Amino acid sequence: MGSIDDLIRDMRNFDRRREVTNHLAREIRKPVPGVRKAIRARAKSHLPSRGGLGLWVSKLSVTARVKLQGRAAGVTLKGRRKGFPDKQPKVDLRRIDQGRVAAPSWGRRGAGDWHFQNVKPGFFSEPSTDVDQWRDAAVRAVDKALEVIRRG
Repeated sequence: MGSIDDLIRDMRNFDRRREVTNHLAREIRKPVPGVRKAIRARAKSHLPSRGGLGLWVSKLSVTARVKLQGRAAGVTLKGRRKGFPDKQPKVDLRRIDQGRVAAPSWGRRGAGDWHFQNVKPGFFSEPSTDVDQWRDAAVRAVDKALEVIRRG
C-alpha cells in the first residue's frame, strides 16, 4: 500500500502525468453511483411523504467534482433540483438538508405566502460523508497510480 507522498514524489518525473491523474479521478469517482442512490433513498425515507416532498426531492441530480491539485484536493458533491418555474423557481437543497423547507401557506404560492417548516436534517450530508467508501476508493486509486508509474 503506497502513500500519497510516494505518489507525489514519483509523479514529478513521470512523463504521462495526465494519464495517471485521469485514472486517479476515475477511481475516486467510483463510489458516486452508490452515494447517489443512498442520498435518494434517504430523501424518500427521511423527508415527509405527505405532500410528496420526499419523492420530489429524491429526484435531484447529484454530480461529483474531483480535484487533485493544491491543498484542497478532494471530492465535492453537489445536488441540484429545479423548482416549479411558475411557483418556486429555486429550490434550496442545502436548507432542506439542514432541516428547514419552504412550504406554501394554505396553498397560496405568491410572494410572501411561504413559511418554513422543520424536517429531519441530513438527507444529503449524512450518506455523502460515509468516509469508509471514499477512503477505500482513494487508497485503491493511489495504489494503482503508483503501480502504473513504477511500471513505466
